[in-house]
Amino acid sequence: MTRSQIKLRKQNLLAIESDIKEISLAMKTAESCFNETTDDDLLSALIYDRAALESRYNYLIRQLKALEALEERSIR
Repeated sequence: MTRSQIKLRKQNLLAIESDIKEISLAMKTAESCFNETTDDDLLSALIYDRAALESRYNYLIRQLKALEALEERSIR
């Protein structure tokens, strides 16, 4: 593996980790809003937002695991 490939993988890893942190914070914020809201329309919107955030979070976790597995295979 070349140095540029290693650098690119590290950048991708850092970007995914950063995105995961942002999504985690957004999920906590959405949960807080959900718990404080009584308006039915807003609750519906928050439910969809939360589902979208969870889907994005799961996607990022899968990407992170795939990158880590690729990294581990290249070390061997």
